[in-house]
Amino acid sequence: MKTVFTLILITVCYVTYAQTTNKAGTLDSSFGRYGKVISNTYEGFAYTSLIQPDGKIVVGGSGTYYKNNELLKGSLLTRYNTNGSPDLTFADSGRAIYMLGDTGTSIPVIHSMALQSDGKIVCLSPLATLHGKSGFGIMRFNANGTPDKSFGTNGIIVTGISVGADAPYDIALLPDGRIMIVGDLDIYGNSLESFVACYTNNGSLDKNFGNNGVVSIYLSTPIHVKSIAITADSKVVVSGAYRNYSKNFVFRYSNNGALDLSFGKEGMAEIQFEKSTTNTVNDMSIGSDERIVITGVLYLKSGKATIVVSRFTSDGKPDSSFGTSGYAYTEYEGGDAFGNSVAIQEDEKIISAGDYGDNDQALFTLLRYTETGVLDSSFGINGIQNTYFFGGDLGTSVNLQKDNKIVLAGYSQLTGSENKNYVDIARYENVIPRKQVIITKIRHWIQHHNGIEWNNINDISSYVVQRSYDGIHFNSISRINANNNSDYTYNDASSLSGTNYYRLQTISVDGAINYSNIISITNYDIKISPNPATNILHIEGLSSSSNIKITLVDFAGNVVISHQLKANSTCSYNLNIASLKQGNYLLKIEMNGEVVTKKFVKE
Repeated sequence: MKTVFTLILITVCYVTYAQTTNKAGTLDSSFGRYGKVISNTYEGFAYTSLIQPDGKIVVGGSGTYYKNNELLKGSLLTRYNTNGSPDLTFADSGRAIYMLGDTGTSIPVIHSMALQSDGKIVCLSPLATLHGKSGFGIMRFNANGTPDKSFGTNGIIVTGISVGADAPYDIALLPDGRIMIVGDLDIYGNSLESFVACYTNNGSLDKNFGNNGVVSIYLSTPIHVKSIAITADSKVVVSGAYRNYSKNFVFRYSNNGALDLSFGKEGMAEIQFEKSTTNTVNDMSIGSDERIVITGVLYLKSGKATIVVSRFTSDGKPDSSFGTSGYAYTEYEGGDAFGNSVAIQEDEKIISAGDYGDNDQALFTLLRYTETGVLDSSFGINGIQNTYFFGGDLGTSVNLQKDNKIVLAGYSQLTGSENKNYVDIARYENVIPRKQVIITKIRHWIQHHNGIEWNNINDISSYVVQRSYDGIHFNSISRINANNNSDYTYNDASSLSGTNYYRLQTISVDGAINYSNIISITNYDIKISPNPATNILHIEGLSSSSNIKITLVDFAGNVVISHQLKANSTCSYNLNIASLKQGNYLLKIEMNGEVVTKKFVKE
């Protein structure tokens, strides 16, 4: 068997790689059932979620379920595998209900959470009581979902900032493990202050941060501080909105609580919204370029609620390159829309997630803005994707996986005779087109070994050899881990009949995936019969798309027959050899610039 190859791509270059099999924003059918997961071993509400480095999904909220005929009520922590199935190794068969201290008949809620580098999960609840002390609760769980008893009292600390009822909203972790919390002070006492609090890794207030662990935020107009995020250089960013006023704001602090005066105007930045009466801030994220993105709700003067996204530059100015004066909002037809969570893609496109509906029905909703603040028409339907579970569906927390798929967690409220609440998770396809460097090239086809050869390059973790029957749909057939070799080869012992297409998928040490050039290999299985032959030599397996030259050479090296054939669909030819003397001959067949040789005997 002889192989002929064509090099389709030769030059190392920059290319744009786009996968169009599944459009961004469509449900991922490999997750759960048709892209959706609904809690069936418990009832509950999901308010927060995160994705672990191994891809497992952790959801927090509140819930109820029966165990040994006992009804458990309390804060809910649950974990799912990457395919959406419950992680039975986590807590109590994948989920657990915890009472925050002795809260009595009230059902505490995990409102926000963060993941430590050691896999432990730190959670925040706005309500807890322990040994007669009331306040908000900070809990820490081990990686397996059990309470971390080395933290506080059996894994919980009940704390407060003011003498009244404080309202914490969000939690984040500094790289050194310190716990940051933001919220409002003494909400029932009509305080105008909000706070940023810093706790050490063991749960005590960090006296080296601010004023004995606390920074108070006071403006002349009442405010809500709702979200917190940490920059790459460990600065603390908090965001919120003025109550009853159409403006939101951002403060930035150093990691010791000092206001960063280089940010905005003396540490503070603001965006003023036109055509609206008021707004709320619900979530914030910081992009790789350190720009700050906030999502929430903008209430128009008509009274309609719309999803709004605003963006600030890294130095604290409204980003004029985004939307209108730094913000963009989307008004849904027929109902109100609420932006509850935000995520930023690698290409700086922005995902805002929440819910949309009217008095009769609510749905999960996702929308994607381009980097300039317009709806991305390549996502969902004109930039928006709605998802139905039961009709009372509220999306609360969105995350991006390492492969860029979108995970949106939330809950459904069923009214009427059923009157139940279910935790819901949806996962969506999401391919991010990007400029990628083709970092390696298949050098050539090794004809006698049916293999390919390429040069090794630095910073590659592994090579995956992929084969295709049509040059479009590729399957992985071998994985080769990179080492210090200068050259690599792969022999394909079971190549497909006809044309085979080969490429290399390269995986860098940081997980980036790139692709090599493609080569096409046609396996010509030339057969001759009969052998020995007397008058006619029948040849099969010729190319149907190439002109062919047939040459017959005796073993003294003399050309005794030479024919030029035109391409034909029969792929066969009868060669008249009646005039030849008896003896051994060599048949040479030239196709596509290559030569296939066969020996035969003339009787």
